Amino acid sequence: MLQESQPDPAFVLSRHWSETDNGLELRYWLKIGDDVRCWTLEGQESVCFIPEREWAAWHRVWATRPVMPRVGEPGLISLEGEAVRPVYSATFTEQRQWVRRGRDQQLRVWEDDVIPSDRFLMERLITASVTREGKRLRPASVEPKLRVVSLDIETAWYVPGQCPDLYSIAVVTEDASAVWVVDRGHTRPANAPEDLHWVDSEQACLEAFIDWVQAYDPDILVGWAVVDFDLFVLQQHADRHNRPLALGRDGSGVRWHKRQGGPSRVDIEGRQVVDGPGTLRSAAWYLDSYSLEFVSRTILGRGKAIEDSDDRVGEIERLYREEPLALYTYNREDAQLVIDIFREAKLWHFLVERAHLTGLTLDRIGASAAAFSYVYLPRLHRAGRVAPSVGEQSLTEHSPGGFVMDSKPGLYDDVLVLDFKSLYPSIIRTFLIDPLGLHRGLESPEAETVPGFLGARFHRTDHILPGIIDRLWAARDEAKREQNAPLSQSIKILMNSFYGVLGSNLCRFFDPRLASSITRRGHQILNESRDHIEQQGYRVIYGDTDSVFVWADRHPNPPELGQQLAGQLNNWWRQRIRTEFDLDCHLEMEFETHYRRFLMPTIRGLETGSKKRYAGVVDDGGRTRLVFKGLEAVRSDWTPLAKQFQQGLYQRVFDGADYAAYVREEVAALKAGQRDDRLTYQRRLRRPLSSYEKQKPPHVQAALKRKAEQPTWSGRQIAYRMTVNGVEPEPFVRSPLDYQHYLDKQLEPIADGILHFMGTSFRELIDEQMNLF
Repeated sequence: MLQESQPDPAFVLSRHWSETDNGLELRYWLKIGDDVRCWTLEGQESVCFIPEREWAAWHRVWATRPVMPRVGEPGLISLEGEAVRPVYSATFTEQRQWVRRGRDQQLRVWEDDVIPSDRFLMERLITASVTREGKRLRPASVEPKLRVVSLDIETAWYVPGQCPDLYSIAVVTEDASAVWVVDRGHTRPANAPEDLHWVDSEQACLEAFIDWVQAYDPDILVGWAVVDFDLFVLQQHADRHNRPLALGRDGSGVRWHKRQGGPSRVDIEGRQVVDGPGTLRSAAWYLDSYSLEFVSRTILGRGKAIEDSDDRVGEIERLYREEPLALYTYNREDAQLVIDIFREAKLWHFLVERAHLTGLTLDRIGASAAAFSYVYLPRLHRAGRVAPSVGEQSLTEHSPGGFVMDSKPGLYDDVLVLDFKSLYPSIIRTFLIDPLGLHRGLESPEAETVPGFLGARFHRTDHILPGIIDRLWAARDEAKREQNAPLSQSIKILMNSFYGVLGSNLCRFFDPRLASSITRRGHQILNESRDHIEQQGYRVIYGDTDSVFVWADRHPNPPELGQQLAGQLNNWWRQRIRTEFDLDCHLEMEFETHYRRFLMPTIRGLETGSKKRYAGVVDDGGRTRLVFKGLEAVRSDWTPLAKQFQQGLYQRVFDGADYAAYVREEVAALKAGQRDDRLTYQRRLRRPLSSYEKQKPPHVQAALKRKAEQPTWSGRQIAYRMTVNGVEPEPFVRSPLDYQHYLDKQLEPIADGILHFMGTSFRELIDEQMNLF
């Protein structure tokens, strides 16, 4: 129990609940300075809400149960305005049972899916930190000093459904490390590092790891796919030896929460388990690959201790048999890379700031709907309303996505990108879009409302979400002033998630009228902004969700024009919204980018302009920089030849250099074998080879051929080349390369994407070259 006299603010490291004979027990592990304490609340109840008019029917349901729940007095109403009663159950299990029976009889219930340990904190507006004022709990803000352990294991080839042999376990912290290698009769190296430990068996390896964790006592376990691989395999070994994977601070085992079609979650008493790839995605790191090798090279400039290989598993097995010291180095470095990535990318600061904003624990990935509910529900209760449970919404009409204009293909000088700053949150603020406001608006006279779409009307004064965004907006501005990038990023991600949450049936507040009133208003704003710009005499060549691309068309100072157009639009929208809706305008257009040269391509083989695909060159600190969006140069399924050729060709076209000579030189170099090092395709196998029965794309054909050549190969990444005899995998390419394939399928489509606007084509240039011989 946490002492009542404890005044220090504490970070809520983890939350747990269990059911006892005395009701629910809630446990919160609190980080207070360097200390960690467990605060336990006993005899708690789980609560949900039923309609007042169905009380008698629910009473008949409860009469069949061994335990009668406690029913409170009416006082709150549903979003639709119906009076409700709170119902308190001694356990969550008991609540689930009677709720299920009642729903089978078409009876209704609200908020029965809120986890008790979450509800206790959220109703007190506590997200991640807490302080005590007398006997009252208050929200606080604490930057905890987290003790982090990075975990990585090495095993034999992993086959789903089987328990692979365990080779080694590595743990790395900021100030300690240990690697345990299972001795299967291998020769132990002389002069082994101090943190290398030989153990006699897999069981001994597992027990040494558990003992080390309990002794070091970390707050966080982190790794790469750490739940669904490392911990899952360790759990398999624990089960095999009939012992718990006792990693909890109280010595308890790992509790697993499996999710169909998604990653698992684990519950470890007093600790959090954080996954690297999921955290990067949550922090809006957009990378071509989230493999540890790619991420570490991108962020740290270094990679794994084994050279990049399409059969890394086979190499690990060889090292284990023949070079155990090299296996130790590899295993330890993988764990070290994760520690370094989190530090360099400031991910711990991001996760802590996100927790304070949303109430999400550090291990949660995505979970936008859960974050929205955590922030919104207690404020809705203070407004006298309760929310439906997830999945209870009966409306099914979908809202449109972001608006993408038809593009006007061409090769342009001086294209300006004007961007609405956080358009969807700005629309919510401006037009008062809100779940409570929607229902209050539908109950009220039109004069008290703001029109939306699909028949929506939003109350002018009774709303919650616009105020939440107001506070977040001010907090983000403050974070920017203080150069607190993780906090700024956390707020941006949270605000931008609100539209998606309201348009998802995974959210308890899902309503197509809410999402459509955001996206359709966005369509209107983008279209009318285009019309206003074109009335000033400038052509809009493209628009996407919150941006418009404007052709400056020989303006003497394009950046100055960009600032001028953004300012005009802001003034115009302020006046327009005040006149038409009598509202304050929070829309803010910014001048974002000046492309000195810009290509808007056509859809391949058509004259129609493409969408979400373009390229341009910008001035960046006195140097020019190429920007590609959606084109081959930024796609992982094209060869290095294609990417480098596109960059070289586009740079020459944009600079007015001799692009024709470049094309001819590259074709000649290809045919002469001087580009052979750039002709490899790299693809990843998404499924086991045996599952490809009918259609076998080139990378699958290559993998099958490699398996035939090397039966022990079991890689996931396949590298291959196109030869005159078809697909051949590396390192078993024996036939001459099919240079015509690379001309037709790699160089020609890339070249014609831009040469079309130069009045020529790849074939014309090549034919001219051939005529010279």
